[in-house]
Amino acid sequence: MKCLCLLLLQCMLILPTAAEETPTRADGDWWSLQPLTLPDLPEVIHEERVQNPIDRFILAKLEAIGMTLSSKADARTLVRRLAFDLIGLPPDAPLYKEAIPNVIDSLLESPRHGERWARHWLDVARFGESNGFEYDQLRDHAWPYRDWVIRAFNEDMPYDRFARLQIAGDVLEPENPDAITATSFLVCGAFDGLIPQGDKMRKIMREDEMEDLVGTVSQSFLGLTMHCARCHDHKFDPIQQREYFSMASALAGVRRGDRELPPRTDEPKDKRLVYAVKAVEAPVVYVLTRGSPFEPAEPVSAGGVQALQGINPEFGLAPDAPEAQRRQELAAWITHDDNPLFARVMVNRLWHYHFGQGLVKTPNDFGFSGGKPSHPKLLEWLAVQFRDSGWSLKTMHRLMVSSATYQQLSQMNKKAHDIDTDNVLAWRYRPTRLEAEVLRDSILKVAGQLNPTMGGPGFRDFHMHKHKGSWVYDAIDPEGAAFNRRSIYRTWARGSIHPLLSTFDCPDPSATAPARSVTTTPLGALALLNDSFVLRMADHFALRLKSEGNDASKQITQAYRHVYGRAPMPEERTLTRSFIEKHGLAAFCRVLFNANEFVHVH
Repeated sequence: MKCLCLLLLQCMLILPTAAEETPTRADGDWWSLQPLTLPDLPEVIHEERVQNPIDRFILAKLEAIGMTLSSKADARTLVRRLAFDLIGLPPDAPLYKEAIPNVIDSLLESPRHGERWARHWLDVARFGESNGFEYDQLRDHAWPYRDWVIRAFNEDMPYDRFARLQIAGDVLEPENPDAITATSFLVCGAFDGLIPQGDKMRKIMREDEMEDLVGTVSQSFLGLTMHCARCHDHKFDPIQQREYFSMASALAGVRRGDRELPPRTDEPKDKRLVYAVKAVEAPVVYVLTRGSPFEPAEPVSAGGVQALQGINPEFGLAPDAPEAQRRQELAAWITHDDNPLFARVMVNRLWHYHFGQGLVKTPNDFGFSGGKPSHPKLLEWLAVQFRDSGWSLKTMHRLMVSSATYQQLSQMNKKAHDIDTDNVLAWRYRPTRLEAEVLRDSILKVAGQLNPTMGGPGFRDFHMHKHKGSWVYDAIDPEGAAFNRRSIYRTWARGSIHPLLSTFDCPDPSATAPARSVTTTPLGALALLNDSFVLRMADHFALRLKSEGNDASKQITQAYRHVYGRAPMPEERTLTRSFIEKHGLAAFCRVLFNANEFVHVH
């Protein structure tokens, strides 16, 4: 609909074709469209700093301008950093006694790893459990997709299979309930539940839905903003309008709704439903003049992007090919070993989450508007390693967090900062604030209240009621173990705003969130000081400390160990004892939750 609103303006513009190169757009020689090649490992001066090949690429750039890596962080700092990064929770005490390689292995094998990294993917997939828009109807059976993503990460499902199942699992493996569940990726975004009366509005709404499908698939797996070519050839990238409709043709049979899953062989034959793809026979798709559904031009068959080098964009299908064939071919083309964007985009996402900023700063856009990588040879090397590892995500996690680059101190270096203020060259570890869900989960764990139950329907921290035909979600703060599960198991209704999570930049699930905002406002401090959940958890933490010993000195020591993984310094111990005498143990626990050392990872 938004493209239709711009028809008059577009008619007045003379847009460059997808083949033209100008100083303000990319052509077919754009870096991200080229085939993958394995670069040579660079020579470096400081060989002693190299822990794995990643460090050679980082050091080579630093040394070229007279810089080097920061010193290695101490073991306690690294254990905390790794725990928050790989499982999203404070480390257990025994982990501090392990060698760092053993810590990495232990965290990657933890079932909490899938919960942590599934949240990242759900951000990309724009996962929510209600329709959004005006009516915002709840989807009672959307949660199995969340559980499938968690299992996929825990089992280290090869990334090419992970992607194929989400695009076409129901037609690739029609008897596999997990494969059907995976297709929720396509339909888990916001959807206007309005049923229009006229044919004209129905066509407009369907084209808007197709734009969401094409945009989500192309950005998530390819880093291409193909939805920008709906009304005309892409203004910045070599993507033709007809190629947008070719991908739309591949997805034209996708519909949404609750779907009954086939029974598993080892489970009772109970009826199980999942909100996923309910495919219909796909219509022939036409290029729409200026994006208008009322001005069809020539028909198109399902296909890919011609500018993408080393892989054939033609699927060899007729415009009226069966729906199943179209999505199968799309899934095969996207995940092909020779598709250079498929590997590049995902290793950049991993780097973004591990290091706080991607080698390409825009994880969803590898086109002209996204820019070029800070370390192109490193990105290339990582992409080749990822592909050649059999698409193992855990292999890439281990490689990145085992590097000297990752294990640096986070301390400021004025000289380096003056040269590279944004830390683009990775001369130190980038300090990061805990994400909203990790902060809530960490408070629960430290307070001894975290419910480790995995899977199943999410808990609801809202009251829902209907008002003038629309569903309204009023936030509440329910108490009890059922509501103390990890935040990923919260029911993510799009109209439900969580007062604590939203304050710490928890994204709106109505849109993809490849990189979260991090804002610092007084509301964050006020929430951590006054939110009813935080107050209640501070009380529970105080009870936990009392249960571990009546001696005040021991309680103080245990408090610091639970929250920071260290003993209090002498000055801290003195100040703490004085504070507790005046304000009580629970108030002190609340202070610990508010400290920078708890809220930030260094």
